[in-house]
Amino acid sequence: MKEVEEIKGKSKVSKQVFKDGKVLRFSLAARLIHAVHLLSFFTLLYTGVARLRPETHVLLSGDLLVGQTIHHIAAVIFVVIPVAAMLVFGRGTGRFMKTILTWDKNDSAWMRRFLKWMLRPQSVKLPQQGKEKAGQKVSAWFIIGFAVVISASGMMMWAAQDLPADIVRWTYIVHDLCTAALVFIVAMHLYMGLLFPATRRSWTSMVTGYVPEIEAKSGWSRWYNELKKEAKELN
Repeated sequence: MKEVEEIKGKSKVSKQVFKDGKVLRFSLAARLIHAVHLLSFFTLLYTGVARLRPETHVLLSGDLLVGQTIHHIAAVIFVVIPVAAMLVFGRGTGRFMKTILTWDKNDSAWMRRFLKWMLRPQSVKLPQQGKEKAGQKVSAWFIIGFAVVISASGMMMWAAQDLPADIVRWTYIVHDLCTAALVFIVAMHLYMGLLFPATRRSWTSMVTGYVPEIEAKSGWSRWYNELKKEAKELN
């Protein structure tokens, strides 16, 4: 497991991964990348909407040029961060991609029961899950896909003066539609992590790196059991 691999060679591995009733899910690097990328997305969203009604966006003082400059800077960060992460943390990125692209019968069963569980989380039991739940895998697919299309279309919009008008027009439409779809997915992501009663305790994993052990047992039981076993073997 990644969490154990990162601290191999140290004594009392379980005390590093399992700490004060919590379980390590994300490294500091992963949390920083996530935070910067999310911040750049919200900056892009704010400045992108501002181009439609710049006078209503007091933070930009109604200046479209300022908003456009900030938008371009945020766009560069939005594209560079994941690319840099893949280059610097190649092994970690590979593990993550392998995880979200691996699908088994438990994932299918999880998806079938998800809506019922959302309505009655106390009475519907979900199948065991690994490091990423089936819903997180699907969410990751869409986030990555839409992010790629938004980035590509954004680059085309940046070079609009060198492209045919019809292509530019469709590029704007695709860019805006994909952005709207990504906003919905991110909103659901935030709702599940911050507000939904059954999962709202998991938000701590993106702040401290740790998630409550009871949350790990219920939400990612297969990953939790594997992590517990490996930590025990190393000690």
